[in-house]
Amino acid sequence: MNKLKYIVLFVVTCFISCDDSFLDKYPLDTVSHQTYWKTEEQLRAALYPCYGDVFLDNDYLVMYPNAFGGDAVYGDMTSNLVKIPGGRHTYMDGFPFTSFWRYLYAGIFTCNNFLDHYNAAEVPQNVKDVYAAEVKVLRALDYFWLTCYWGDVPWVDHVITSEEAYSERTPRNEVIQNIMNDLDWAADKLGDAIPTGNNVGRINRWGALALKARVALQNEMWEAAANTAKEIMDHGPYRLYPNYRELFTIGANCEVNPNNKESIIFDMFITDVRMNNMSNLTCMPVDYIRWNPAKQLVDAYLCTDGKPAKTGLEYYKRTDIQTSNLYTYPEQHYSDYFTNRDPRMEMTLYAPGNEWPGGDDGDPDVDVPNPIFQLPRFPTLQSNNRNGANGRTGFYFKKYNTPELAGQTNRDYNDRIIIRYAEILLIYAEALFNMQGGSLTQAQIDLTINQLRDRAGMHRMILTELQAWGMDLKTELHRERRVELAFESMRYFDLLRWKEAEKYLGRAIVGPSYTTCMNDLGKVPYDLGTDEFGDIVWVKSKAEGGADHFDPSKHYLWPVPYEERQKNPLLGQNPGWEE
Repeated sequence: MNKLKYIVLFVVTCFISCDDSFLDKYPLDTVSHQTYWKTEEQLRAALYPCYGDVFLDNDYLVMYPNAFGGDAVYGDMTSNLVKIPGGRHTYMDGFPFTSFWRYLYAGIFTCNNFLDHYNAAEVPQNVKDVYAAEVKVLRALDYFWLTCYWGDVPWVDHVITSEEAYSERTPRNEVIQNIMNDLDWAADKLGDAIPTGNNVGRINRWGALALKARVALQNEMWEAAANTAKEIMDHGPYRLYPNYRELFTIGANCEVNPNNKESIIFDMFITDVRMNNMSNLTCMPVDYIRWNPAKQLVDAYLCTDGKPAKTGLEYYKRTDIQTSNLYTYPEQHYSDYFTNRDPRMEMTLYAPGNEWPGGDDGDPDVDVPNPIFQLPRFPTLQSNNRNGANGRTGFYFKKYNTPELAGQTNRDYNDRIIIRYAEILLIYAEALFNMQGGSLTQAQIDLTINQLRDRAGMHRMILTELQAWGMDLKTELHRERRVELAFESMRYFDLLRWKEAEKYLGRAIVGPSYTTCMNDLGKVPYDLGTDEFGDIVWVKSKAEGGADHFDPSKHYLWPVPYEERQKNPLLGQNPGWEE
C-alpha cells in the first residue's frame, strides 16, 4: 500500500491527491507553523485532517444518531445508545456525552488551526480561500451537531489559550448566527461544479448552501431555509438519483458513478483503502446484528393507495382516519407488514421473498442457511446459536447493506450520505409550510414531496385526498421526511425540532405482534408481554412497568458532560439535569 492509501485512510472524504515527497519532507506532526504554511500542496495536506476529524469517527458522529431517534434500535441493551431514547441516561454518563463533546471540539480545534494559519501561504487569495471555505463548512457541521445536542455551547473560532478555555457557554442563537455567517462566506468562495477526479468528495458551494438550509430549518429560520433550498433547486447541478434503492449501494458511489447527482456531502469509502462494517451491523449470516429497524418505523409506511396502514402513533387513538383496505390489521402473518406498502419500505428493509445475506432465518430449523428471507430470527427461538442474523425487533435494514460483503468484517466501501438533494426538497416543503401558516399548495407539493414519491413509484400526495381521509398535511410532511430519510441520522433532530419527542421516544422497544409470532413462529421470543398495540416487548417503558420514558422538561437537551464541568464549572448545566 503506497503513501496515498495511508493518507486516505487517515483523512476521510478521500479526495485522492497529494505530493508524497512533500509529506516525506514535511510531516505534519513535526513541522512548525513558521516553516509549514507556504504552498498550495501544504494547504491541501493540512485540509485532510479537517475532513478527517468530522468523518473519521463516523460511527459516533454520522451513524450513532440513528439510535437516538426511535427508527433504529441498537442491539446491545447495555449500551448507552439504547438508554438515550429510553430516557435512562444520567448526567454522569461518559458515553456518548463526553465522547461526542470531545470529538466535536477536537474537530473544531483542527479546523481552527487551519483557519489561524492558512493566510500565510504564498498562494493567490482566491485559491487559499477555497480551502478555508471548506474548513468553515466542516466546522459549521460540528457546531450544528453541538447545538442540536446541548443548545448553548462555547463558540471557539480560533486556537485558544488555556486561560481562554475557562469561559461560559455561548447562547445557541449566537452560535447559529456565526454558523450562518460562515456558510455564507464559504458559499461565496467555493465553486459551483460538482467536484470530479482527484477532488471527488470535496465540498462545493452547494454543499455550503445545503448545510445552511439544514441549519436554518433546524433553528426555525423558515425564510432562510426556504430561500436557500430554492436556490439549490433552481440553480444547482443536483437532482434525484433515478433509483432510490440503488442510491445506497456501492453502485451509486460518486467516485465511480458520475450519474449520482443526488449526494451533496458524503463520507467516501474505497475498497482496500478505507472501508466500513455496515453490512455486518445490519444483516449478516452469523451473529447478532447491531442496527435493528424499529417497529414504529415499520408502522409508519403508508399503503400503496396513500392511506395509512393503521392509525399508529401518527394519529394516536384517532377514530376519524380512513385507513387502507389494502392492509390486514391486526396483522396475522409476518408478511402482512410488507403487503401493499410504500415501495420505499421494501427498498429500506428486507421483506419476505427477498434474497438476503442473513444465513438461517426464523424457520423451524436452526442451522440451515436460507437464500430467500421469510421469517425473522430471534436467538431465543434458535437455540441461542449464531448461525443467522439474530435480531431484536424482527426487522432488518436493507439500506446500506451489501449482501455480497455481509459476513466479511470491515469490507464495505459504501459511501455514507451526509446531505442529499432529497433533503433539500423536504427542507423547502417544511419551511414553506411554516411560512405560509401551515399550508402548501398542490403545486408546491408536486415540486417537492411528489418528486420523491414519483421516483419510488408511490401514490402521490393529493391535498383533496388527505382532507377526505381525515389526514392532516403537517403529519404527512413529517411522515414523508421520516420515510424518505430513514436510517440517515436525521430523525432525532427532527423530533427535537418538531417538539414531538415525547410522542415517539421513551416507548417500549417492541417486535412483531403476539399474533404474528404465534402464527408464524409458534411461540414468542420474549416473556415481557405486549404493549398497547399487541406487539411483543423486548424493553419495557413505564407504561408496561419498566423504566423507559421521555421527560420533556429535561430530555430535549443532553446534560453537559460531567467531566467537562469538573474542568470548567462556568459551563453550567442544562435545565432539569443534576449539577
